[in-house]
This record gives sequence, structure tokens and C-alpha cells, in this order.
Amino acid sequence: MGKHAMFHRKDFGTAEEARVFASGASAGDAVCAISEDAEVSYDARASAREATAPEAIKLDLYHLVWIFTVCCVVGLIGETVVSYFVDGRWEDRAGFLWGPFSPIYGVGGVLMTVTLSRLSEARGGVLFGVAALVGAGFEWFAGWFWENAFGIVAWDYSSQPFNLGGHTCLGMALVWGAAGVAWMKLVLPVLQRAADVVPVSWRGVFAWGLLAFFLVDTAMTFLAFDCWMNRLAGVEPAGPVQLFFADHYGNAVMEGRFQTMSMYPVLANFR
Repeated sequence: MGKHAMFHRKDFGTAEEARVFASGASAGDAVCAISEDAEVSYDARASAREATAPEAIKLDLYHLVWIFTVCCVVGLIGETVVSYFVDGRWEDRAGFLWGPFSPIYGVGGVLMTVTLSRLSEARGGVLFGVAALVGAGFEWFAGWFWENAFGIVAWDYSSQPFNLGGHTCLGMALVWGAAGVAWMKLVLPVLQRAADVVPVSWRGVFAWGLLAFFLVDTAMTFLAFDCWMNRLAGVEPAGPVQLFFADHYGNAVMEGRFQTMSMYPVLANFR
């Protein structure tokens, strides 16, 4: 029995009127039921989409510092292991004066995350192409900067086909493209979940503390490179800064720390 059963026979003038009302009420119930079913179906589809959608990429300071730190360490370890099997010897491949960090991997990870964050749901081919351009462009700039600022040659692709000034090449662009796809689809979601384990109340301390350390480490590294280059160019240390680095970070120390870098002061065109 529908809700029209609540009305008594005496409310209608004739039986025909009652039947017409009952028919109209039943149709209304059907329309309401269809509408409710449609809403439930829509909500179910929306919930399914949310369940299968990729995690939102977090670009706040804490998560970016986390990405930079992890990439610096893991990148250094990976490069050291690979170089051992290629060259047959262990070498210190750090890029900072202090700590087990290789900043090119840290900057690369942050750059890939920020650049590709809006393309996280794009097709793999689009991600691959953008990552290849971004990675190769960053590698070219880094190589060009180190060479012109300090005369440092940290890598050289001059013997590879389709290279740009020896700082990057087509082969490395393809590697960057594949790495970018793997980064967005596989690695980054895991890193973000790991970062979220840290309590929210500690994230500010973690981020600002590491950021301050990396800024000081960067400044000290640049100063050490500058003093090292001057000494190799035959300039005698003078002044408190150069004397400090000559005493604490002399040529032997720098050569031991940056074993895979070659420094040629004559290449430093910024001088």
C-alpha cells in the first residue's frame, strides 16, 4: 500500500477521482525512487573515482625538503654503487662539503616533482617527454654553471652523439624521461606516505632545521671551491676566509672529498 492509502474514501467526490489521485501518487513515488537511485548511483561512482584517484602531490616546504634530502642520500648511494661496478673502485661522489649528500639528485627530485605535479594524471608519453626536457635541461645548466663558475668538470658527454657542450646528451635525456615517469608513478607516492609518518607538530622543526643546514653547507661548499680554484691558479691565500679554507680544506682534503671532480681554473669564464 502506498502513502495514498492514508486518505479516506470520503475525501473524494467519486471513486474515479480517488483512482486518479492514487495513480498520480504512485507515479510520484516512482519518480522519487528513480531520483533517489540516481543520486545513490552518482555518489557510488564518485566514491569509486576518489578511491582510485592518485594521491594529491604535496608541495609544501616540509615535503619538498623531505624529497630533497632523501634524493640527495639515495642518489649518492646509487651512484656510488653503480660506479663501483663500472670502474671497479669505491669513490667519494658527494657534492656537498659536509654530509652524505649529492645535491644534483636532490634538486632534480624537487624539480621533477614541482614541474610534473600538474601532469600526474597525464599519459605516460607526455610525462616522459616533459621529464626528458626538464631533466636534460637541468643537467645541461648544472654542467655549464660548474664549469664557468669554478672550472669544474663533473661529467662529460662530449664523446656521446647528440650532446650539448658535453653537459648532456640525447641518451641522458631518454634516461631522465624514464626516470621521471617512474618517479611520478612509483617512487613519489611512497616517499609522500613515508613523510606523512612524521607528526605534524614536528614537521616545521624538521623542515626549517634541514633547510638551514643545507643553506650553510651550500655556502661553505661554494667558498671552499672558490678558494681551491684560486690555489690551483697559483693565487696565494690572503685574508681570513682564504686562510681558513687553506688550513682546514686544503688541496689534499678537497681532492679526497671530491674525487670524481676535475678542476681547471682556465675554464672559469665568470672570473
